[in-house]
Amino acid sequence: MSPTAAPLATPLAAGVFQLDLRFQGHAGAVAAFLIAAGDDLVLVETGPGSTLPTLRAAVAEAGYDVTRLTHVVVTHIHLDHAGAAGTLLGEAPRARLFVHPAGAPHLVDPTKLLASATRIYGDAMERLWGAFEPVPAERVSTLADGEAIRFGQGRTLVALHTPGHAVHHVALHDPALGDVYVGDVAGVRLARAPYVSPPTPPPDIDLDAWRASIARLRALGAHRLLLTHFGPVTDVTWHWDELIARLHEWTGWMEARLTATPEPDLAAITRDLTERAAREITRAWQRASDPESPVALDELLTGYELANPSGMALGGVRRWLGRRSASGGGASGEGGTGRGVLG
Repeated sequence: MSPTAAPLATPLAAGVFQLDLRFQGHAGAVAAFLIAAGDDLVLVETGPGSTLPTLRAAVAEAGYDVTRLTHVVVTHIHLDHAGAAGTLLGEAPRARLFVHPAGAPHLVDPTKLLASATRIYGDAMERLWGAFEPVPAERVSTLADGEAIRFGQGRTLVALHTPGHAVHHVALHDPALGDVYVGDVAGVRLARAPYVSPPTPPPDIDLDAWRASIARLRALGAHRLLLTHFGPVTDVTWHWDELIARLHEWTGWMEARLTATPEPDLAAITRDLTERAAREITRAWQRASDPESPVALDELLTGYELANPSGMALGGVRRWLGRRSASGGGASGEGGTGRGVLG
């Protein structure tokens, strides 16, 4: 679907909107979500600073203004999920930011986060992520596991600590609607394709914790998952099964390649992972038959690589295998490319 053809704001339920942030000009790659309830206006995910103009336009298309925001909630602090938080709070005087306790210090003082990202992206930082303004500490609320964010007339979002993709990850359960805002713990699934890609960027991927988080979210019996990458998923059981299977498959494949020689060729493995993913996505696209979501194959391949870059996925698994080996888990391959900021 071309960026000009798709709406920026899509209604999902009464007062609930999906916002397409058009990351790097690509429709259907990075989403935020808006909930209007009474006098409250809740934003789940901010996107990066580079998509702020689109975010403002998407909120306006939904019939609101970012200056009215009262709650800004991020599932974790990677730049594509939380990069615009500081700027938004400057524009919305009533808003508070809600975030995992481990992520809050890095949004108040993003020095280390930005230094790590700059090591990865170098001169592309501004083009990819835009401005990253610090969040005033007095306007930050940290989310304990199971804590409810209350808004509107009796509405809640219940924060669930869900590590695996990141140690500072929370999912947000809306019990009234049966929705779960899953950030990246439910993977990447674009254009309703029957394909779930596991985003595994460094530095703190933990597959054991991830499996436990998936089991916890399964137990909610949610009617719908709302993915930052990208949009609503209603075949919830199939989706979780597909994610778990590919986490195992990809991790096993990467471990085999990384441990085949004392000095693995990371560039070659990254290239092969990109090609493997492209083959899998192509097969999924060929068997898909959703007339509501036509998308060209090249757009789908670009979107998946944009949301889950192969080099980052390999770097995270390599680092996790190295930590496991150091603790006696039996794998090898220390390394990694630094803090994961996309995915």
